[in-house]
Parts: sequence; C-alpha cells; structure tokens
Amino acid sequence: MQRITAELIKEFEGLVSEAERLCDRRNPEALGAIDKAEEIAISTGDARQLTLISYLKAYCDCFINNNYELAIGQLKKSLSGMDSDDYQAIGYKLFMTLGNSYQLKGDLFSSQDSYLKGLRCLEGKSKLTEQEEIFLASFYYNLTTLLSSSELKIEAEDYLQKAISLYKKRDKKFQLSNCYIAYAQFFERKNDFTQAIEYLNLALALVQEINESYTIALVKANLGLILVKTNETEQSFIYLKDALGFFETSNMLFEFAMVKFELAQAYFHIRQMDKALENANEAEIVMLELDNRKELSDIFKFKAGLLAGDGNYTLAYGYQEKYIESLKFFFDNEKTNALTRAKKEFESEMKEKESNLLREKNREIQDYVHKLEVSNNELRQFAHVASHDLREPLRMIIGYTTLLRRTMKDKINEQDAEFFNYVQDGAKRMDQLIQDLLRLAKVDANPMIGKLKLPLILEEIKINLDALVKERQALIEMAPLPVMLADRAQMIQLFQNLIANGIKYNNSEVPVIKIHCIHKKDMLEIMVADNGIGIPKHLREDAFQIFKRLHKQSDATGSGIGLAICKKIVESMGGKISIEDGQEGGTVFRLAFSKALFNPA
Repeated sequence: MQRITAELIKEFEGLVSEAERLCDRRNPEALGAIDKAEEIAISTGDARQLTLISYLKAYCDCFINNNYELAIGQLKKSLSGMDSDDYQAIGYKLFMTLGNSYQLKGDLFSSQDSYLKGLRCLEGKSKLTEQEEIFLASFYYNLTTLLSSSELKIEAEDYLQKAISLYKKRDKKFQLSNCYIAYAQFFERKNDFTQAIEYLNLALALVQEINESYTIALVKANLGLILVKTNETEQSFIYLKDALGFFETSNMLFEFAMVKFELAQAYFHIRQMDKALENANEAEIVMLELDNRKELSDIFKFKAGLLAGDGNYTLAYGYQEKYIESLKFFFDNEKTNALTRAKKEFESEMKEKESNLLREKNREIQDYVHKLEVSNNELRQFAHVASHDLREPLRMIIGYTTLLRRTMKDKINEQDAEFFNYVQDGAKRMDQLIQDLLRLAKVDANPMIGKLKLPLILEEIKINLDALVKERQALIEMAPLPVMLADRAQMIQLFQNLIANGIKYNNSEVPVIKIHCIHKKDMLEIMVADNGIGIPKHLREDAFQIFKRLHKQSDATGSGIGLAICKKIVESMGGKISIEDGQEGGTVFRLAFSKALFNPA
C-alpha cells in the first residue's frame, strides 16, 4: 500500500475537481480523470478517497450515462457506510449528486430531501472553503430550479439571488450563466419575453466567452422556445436545431428529449401539428426510458391538448388521465412528506418561509386536481355526444348534398347551386363550431391569443346568423369597438351566443341587438343589449349553468349550453359577465375585461 503524501493528496484533489468540472459539462472525458483518481485511492487505501471515487462514479452515472437509479443506489450505499467525520467533511457532495439524480428522475420530493441534508452538512461548518462556498451556491441554485419546475410553481428568487452573489464573488461564469437561464425562466412564466431574452443573451455571452459548448447549446434551446413566441420563427428553429444536434451527437439523452419537447411546442405555436406530435412522441419515448416523471407529466399535458385539438379524443382522454395521475403522485407525496421533512431537515428562516409557501400551494394543487377530474368527466360525456350525435348528421348532410349535386349537375340552375352552397357552408360552419365547443370544454383549452378587430369578428357572426336575421328581420347595431387580445374562436362563440339568444328569445316585431363599450378606470365593459323577453332576476344565476334551460323546448330551440360557455370564456380571460334589465325592456349582458386586453403592443 502506497504511503499518502502531500503530493498524492494534491494530485488526487486536482483529479476530483477536474472530474466534477467535466461531469457538470456532461463531458465523457470525466471518466479518464476518475480512473486516474481511483488508481491513487486504491494504492493508498484511504477510506475517504474511496468514498469520493464512489461519489464521482455516481456523478458520472447521473450526468453522462443518465442512469439515475444506479447513481442513487451507489450514493445511498456510500452514505450509509460513512463515519461521522467523513459525513461532515464530504457528505454534502454526495447529497448534491443524490439530489441531482432524484431531480432528473422526476422525484422532486426525494430531491428536496437530499438538498436539505446537504445544506445541513455545510451549515454545520464554522468557516467554508472556496469549494464549499461554491457547493453552497449550487444548493441554492438547485433548490431554485427544483421548486420553480415542480407542480408547486414556487418562485424561489431569494435562493437564486444568493447563488448569483456567491458565484459572482468566486467569478464562476459557467455557474452564473445557469443562474441567468433560471432567471429567464421566471420571466417566461410571467410572459415577459423581453426580459427572458435579455437574461438568456447575458448567459450566452458568458458561456461564449469561456467556450462552454454544453451550456451554449442549453442557452440556444431556451432562446429557441422563447423566440418562437415572439414570432422570430426562423431564428428560433436555428437555435433549437443547433442545440438538438449537439445533444444528439454527445448522446445526452435527457437534454435531447427536452429539446425535442421544446421543438414540439415550437411547431405547435406555428400550427404545424404533425411535426409537433412527432417531436412530442420522441420526447416521451426517451423520458419513459429515463423514468423522468416530472417531464413526462408536462409531455402528457401537452399531448392531451394537442390530440384533442386534432379531434383524436380517445387518445386525448388517455393522456389527460395520465396527466391527472401524475398530478396525484406529486400531490400525495408532497402532502404526506414534504412539509414534515422541510421542518426536520432545515430549521432556518429560509426553510420556514418555504414551508409556509408549500402549505398554501398544497391547497391550490388539491383544488386543481379536483377541477381536472371534474372537467375530464364532463369532457368525456360532452365529447361523445358532440362527436357522434351532432357531427355525424352534419357529415351526412355534406356527403349527400354533394352526391345530389353531382347527380343533378345537368338539371340545376344558378339559384339551385346557390342553395346547395348555403346548405354545405352552413353544415361546415356548424361542424367547426362543435369542434370549438370541444376545445372550450377542456380546463386547459390552449387558446390561440392574438390581436382581434372586434368589428370584423361581429361581421363574421352576422354571416353565420344570416338565416336567423333574415327570418326575424332583426337589426344588429354596433358602436365603434376596439382591438382586443383574445382567442378568435372563443370571441365568435361568445358574441354569437349572446346575439343569437337576443334574437331567438324575442317577441318584438323587429328584434334589435345593440353592442357598444364603456371605458372605465381599469376596465373596459362591452354591453350586448336586446329588446327581447328578458331574464327575471331569480333566474339569472341559473342562466349560466351548463345545460340549464330557462324556457320550454317548444318555445325556442337550444341546448342550454350557450350562456355557460359565455361565462367560461369571459372568466378564463379574467373578466366577469353579468345580466341586467334594459332601460327599454329586454336584457343587457355586461362583459367586463381588464384594459390590458385592449392595449396590445
């Protein structure tokens, strides 16, 4: 056995630092440094050095081989066999990689537990070395990414600020760039894409300065997803494909799958649904192989919306159920373990604050899971009726009128042809409206927000209601209306329901619908008034309930879903809808929205 000398210790520590640096960058060359360090550890027989070799191998399994289970097993074994001195001296390193492995696997709660234990190791030290200080910053950074990426969506900017302060102090540009990426993600969640891009460009400048290929690809992947949301599509796909190529060539499965998922979202944004689904499928396959529950949860949610929007309701239901089950997994584990663990493992003021946030978010998650379950059941029933009982007759109308027109092509005159067009156009519009209803029936309807000129929307509605307007000789009067940030299909559905109701439930010789708006301090209100039969006060609450009819079927047609959909659309935009008596009789629907929706940049 070789005698331990100062030179050997220095050489060993240098190899450990180099292996850690390379593992951080997902560089397989770390294996060479680990092998050399292992030769020294075996030759000296030093127990602490051998433990560090086990830690480095787990580090490599986690970040380079993507074998999280192997890394976790190895680290747990090492931790259980450590004496108190080694635990205090190097335990924080093992807990860091254990937390990384759990986090990448998607086990957020075990990850939190590991990070807190590692923090406690460092908290027990009276004075920290430079390396220990950098690890402390890394714990703050990892807790930031853990909490903000979990279903809790806790913004942990206080942790991130501490990490940035320590990294700046030690001039750690690589780690600092990761913090800027995390900051960009904060702003992205707030839809502040300008600030997000600014932080990502800061990160890109740092890693280009030190030529860090891995993080350059990481920043490009993040930039690509944000730029597509700002309609810089060409540059967006350049960045995403550059990043994908690097991660694929480097055999970095987790990062490869993440960029595939980002590409799926980018293609969805530009309405290329086939490519969106193809990339989401590839991301799902890899994440299933890695058994990463967190990322799979996001993929399930995305695919459920994508498939439903494409009319594939059976598969959409399956993915919606998978998504709900993933939420239950996170909620159940968190409810039973996370708060107690946080209290026992880390009693500092910072963790007390986190515990309060966790308790509050527990209730929100419970409500949201329940909402998803209720919505999913409603969607099953509604989608079945809509897709079979409503759409099938429309398909028959379109099909048989097409056949009839073909067989009579030598006999029909110009007016007959026009009538055929009316029938087919009306059937197609109704089929489209049914599909819109299915999308609105979902909790996460994936609205396509854009600038809408409300007068143009109302002109289109007039065309949709042309037969009803002519039959009742109705008048639709519009005052000047503004441009609005909203989903086009939802706005058509909202105003068409209100206008059609004003005409149908109307005994006047000439039904009149008046639409105008009022500007208030922080709100803009749009009024839709009619001279119809009105809605008594005691029935106004019931009017917005789904399938609740206020009149007999013989009095007027309708399913009782129209006003329920109107309420859902308005409230999904943060607005309110209410019913009032008109000054000259009839009903006034008052739609109140934030002025921010009417001042698009």
